[in-house]
Amino acid sequence: MRSLPKLLGLLGGVCWAAAWPVEARAVTASVPERVPSLMGEAVTFDLTIGDAVGPVQVRWDMGDETRTEFTVGDVQQVHTYAAPGHYPVLATVKDDVGFTSVAFVHTVHRPLVTGSAAGSTDLVHDQPNAKVYTANYENDSVSVLDTSALTRLAEVPVARGPVGLALTAHGKLWVLHRDAHSLSIIDTASLTVEREVTLPYASQPMGLAISPTGDAAYVTLMAVGKLLKLDVASGAVVAELVLGGTPRGVSVSHDGSQVYVTRFISEDSHGEVARIDAATFQVSTRFELAADTTTEDTDQQGRGLPNYLFSVGLSPDGLFAWVPGKKDNIFRGPFRDQLALTDDNTVRPLVALLNVAEGAEDVARRIDLDDRNLPNQVVFTPLGDYAFVSVAGSALVEVRDAYTGEFVTALKETGFAPRGLALTETDKLFVHASLSRTVAVYDVADVVSSHDLITKKLADIPTVAAEKLDAQVLRGKQLFFNSADVRMSDQGYISCASCHFDGAEDGRVWDFGSVGEGLRNTVSLVGRRGTGHGNTNWSGSFDEIQDADDNIRDLFGGKGFLGAEQLAAGTVATPRGDKKAGLSPELDALAAFLGSLDTYRPSPFRNADGSLTEDGVAGRAIFERLGCGFCHTGPDGTDSARGKLHDVGTVKPSSGMRAGEPLFGIDTPTLNGVWETAPYLHDGSAPTLRDVLVTANPEDRHAFTSALSEAELGQLIAYVQQLDGSIDSEPSEGDGAGQVPDDSFGLHCGVTGGPFDRRAPLLAFAFVAGSMAFGARRRRPS
Repeated sequence: MRSLPKLLGLLGGVCWAAAWPVEARAVTASVPERVPSLMGEAVTFDLTIGDAVGPVQVRWDMGDETRTEFTVGDVQQVHTYAAPGHYPVLATVKDDVGFTSVAFVHTVHRPLVTGSAAGSTDLVHDQPNAKVYTANYENDSVSVLDTSALTRLAEVPVARGPVGLALTAHGKLWVLHRDAHSLSIIDTASLTVEREVTLPYASQPMGLAISPTGDAAYVTLMAVGKLLKLDVASGAVVAELVLGGTPRGVSVSHDGSQVYVTRFISEDSHGEVARIDAATFQVSTRFELAADTTTEDTDQQGRGLPNYLFSVGLSPDGLFAWVPGKKDNIFRGPFRDQLALTDDNTVRPLVALLNVAEGAEDVARRIDLDDRNLPNQVVFTPLGDYAFVSVAGSALVEVRDAYTGEFVTALKETGFAPRGLALTETDKLFVHASLSRTVAVYDVADVVSSHDLITKKLADIPTVAAEKLDAQVLRGKQLFFNSADVRMSDQGYISCASCHFDGAEDGRVWDFGSVGEGLRNTVSLVGRRGTGHGNTNWSGSFDEIQDADDNIRDLFGGKGFLGAEQLAAGTVATPRGDKKAGLSPELDALAAFLGSLDTYRPSPFRNADGSLTEDGVAGRAIFERLGCGFCHTGPDGTDSARGKLHDVGTVKPSSGMRAGEPLFGIDTPTLNGVWETAPYLHDGSAPTLRDVLVTANPEDRHAFTSALSEAELGQLIAYVQQLDGSIDSEPSEGDGAGQVPDDSFGLHCGVTGGPFDRRAPLLAFAFVAGSMAFGARRRRPS
């Protein structure tokens, strides 16, 4: 079956060729009624003939390898297509004077389920009221748009950090808040917030979907690895399910019987989507998205581990679930397979197709969106024959043939970071360009009907009246996401957000040996205020955010934001050389955005009021008496600002170098926010906090943990898991009732002590030895 662009091009060429002898052509023909048909059912095509001279002969090509010979009077063709698809039908007509032809694409679709599935999104369409709503995350508001006039009607203030929207059958708009860990319920008639529903403290609710049957709502809690089931009438939690990991996107099948949840950050072995039986509220299937270790790395394909699984789009035929995300090529690098990372083969975009009936991914149909970055949501045409995929990092929406997966066309100029999509009954596609603060509207009727590839942009509707972010910070975030700018990425695959979505991290360990480093665990940028802690990167190789221009040119394949003359001046081209700040407005904007990331996400390991638990209080005392604060010092929990590097036994050959120079130690990372950034240490070699303190600390060079009892070790872990930048000036008694996720979150402690400070833990021990009460030592630290 040919792809639609090829089909339309072929048909256009056939029509042109058929019309060549204009002076000889007398007969005319048309097929007045062309409607889609169901696979396996007969469809009738009737030719209307005019101006014929003599007998009329017709030859049919049905587009599925079925052809007829020229036959007199064959003006009707009855045909049955065995498979769904877009078929190029060609009827060639000739009489005694000349000939003509009729060509068109006929759509054959699968049987459709009754009703529509629901999925998490930041844009929803209210068809009865001809409105569209958007969640405006940084501006703490919901915008109301008129789908006819294509204007903004209102902007409703809501709680902090709205990330998801869903409509009930009774005209209520549910708004999910990541930062306020709550739900707002808005009456769509009066546009007022009727009530707030509090969700578990620090749980990071990320996905919201209301069942099409209207009897339940589902919310993912990314920080605590849970799925909640809520009563739609009251908003009360009626059940919770521990899924583990980082559940994010949630969708509900057309009949409300099945719930699908994505794991956002994958394990190193595979990606995952869980299917939950709504009646029993238990996991029935875990779809494993296998790591691709065998595909040849080229400029159009490559290996990789599925990761950043944003959402689930359920097809209208009920047979497939489309899961957009990315593939991380953690199998490539000088320390792994002796191949350097390239811009084509570091991260690649991914859409996985899950076979719902078989309960497994259809790996053969996995889609690689070439030259794209961060696909994140999928919506289908009513027949399910086309899929619209928003691609946040590429500032566009791709249209794919849902049956073949092949590229059809792209809707460009959406604005920065397009996410939520909605296709209306009038074939208007609404696209939420979240970082442009607009909704782009396209007329896609010709694509939906398979008549042409023509689309028309109708409007850019502003969503926010008064922007809360500083203009330079917003510009920096736009640049941070955008790989469509050739200065960021020549081929369009990589932007800063590819590994640091929303400033966080992707849970991966990269082999940067080809750029003068080594195995490096992705660091979260949240809370670090850019260079607020000191130099950046595990090796402290950059002393300003503007040094990232080196990575942009060397790793992203971008042209960079500094010109050749600027780089040739002094030591500007050298990390930690002459300052790059002030040389590029774009790099300065990136620095301003990262500098604005000045708070950590609250730890769900704390009590529900945000205080330390009893174990956390006890662990703080152990932390202090072990002298951990010697390196993890001050409110930032790091001595990075002193320029110190440490080696506590974790530096090894695979640690590589420091920007091409010898690596003597590792920059001390903050412990704030480490609860959500597994794995740990600079090379990701410690899966959990316990591994950091025990497995990766055999000689007590990192901390004197061999002297601790199991209970004390657990208390120390509890304290570090609760570090989130909060000020705990006084001991908090706590009640031990904090939300505690799976222990696999652990510690992101990459502290080391090197030639510069190898004896720092011993010195700290000497300072506090008089007040230490270790209990019985199992062995002395070496």
